[in-house]
Amino acid sequence: MCKIESAEPGGYNAVVVGSGLPPSAEHDDPQHPHIKAFLPSIEPLKIGQTVPATFVCMHNNRALMTFAFMLGTTERVQHSTASDEDNAFAIWVDSYPSTQKLRRAIDLIMPAVSGKLFRELNSSVADTSMLLAELELANFTGCVKVRSEVQKSRSAMLLFDGRVAGAIYGRKDAQETFAVEKAMKLMKADIPEQDTFLQVYELPPDVVLSMSALFLGCPVAKDKEKTLLDYFDTTLMSISVSGETGCLTFSESEDGLQPDILIFIKQGKPFGGYKIADQLYVEEVESLLAEIREIAKGAVEAHILPEQLLSEAMTFGYKLQT
Repeated sequence: MCKIESAEPGGYNAVVVGSGLPPSAEHDDPQHPHIKAFLPSIEPLKIGQTVPATFVCMHNNRALMTFAFMLGTTERVQHSTASDEDNAFAIWVDSYPSTQKLRRAIDLIMPAVSGKLFRELNSSVADTSMLLAELELANFTGCVKVRSEVQKSRSAMLLFDGRVAGAIYGRKDAQETFAVEKAMKLMKADIPEQDTFLQVYELPPDVVLSMSALFLGCPVAKDKEKTLLDYFDTTLMSISVSGETGCLTFSESEDGLQPDILIFIKQGKPFGGYKIADQLYVEEVESLLAEIREIAKGAVEAHILPEQLLSEAMTFGYKLQT
């Protein structure tokens, strides 16, 4: 059980009640041991409220919890022989549902910053399974984009240190795009087929981690009473104070399903952005922030990666070859 103490970006500062762990300095009652926690939540919770939660992992004497959409760990974790770090990631993605709902497919994922491709392959003449194995072994950080002429599909995977940190899949006959696990499954089915074309290129690690927040992070809740600019500025400020890594999306359409600009954030500081229609990486992030403020209408979404996801307590990302 988690007792809610205060709000913070993406969720709440809380304490785990009756965890059986040694008392912390601030909660030194040996009869009621507590431990500090971060509880992501897209639902509004009341200060002082106690809610059920699932333990993910520890980092810097603070637990990462997930709001208990499902109680306890899932069957694949209970029967797992993997490491604690691998299981922590499995618990996170199993118990924290993705909010990824976008109309855009692979143009959401930016091209190579240098403009140069690492490799370009046709599955008809290349051993694509060997390529994926090489990327995993090399701890590759970047992107794999796939175009299938048979399925009429376009898809992309973000890789961080050889693991999948995000994926998106779109197909001509589908009414929606698919994200993360579903996207990975469909994408891997397309790769070995005839007339499938792959692009593989490196991206800066900070950009990949920031973009991965859209797929594996948690959303920062909106206050419906605030204007777009109020939410934009207060969210940037709160993320700066908490030092989070994440990504903001800006869309000129009110529904927010077709982002036009991405703002990348590392440890609380915006460091670059991406103009999707122009397929352009922008290092001067202040110009993008000014552009959003000038337009002042549309929709802004924010996602963060809790620090525990990027710590040694967790193996971040899906195994590429599974």
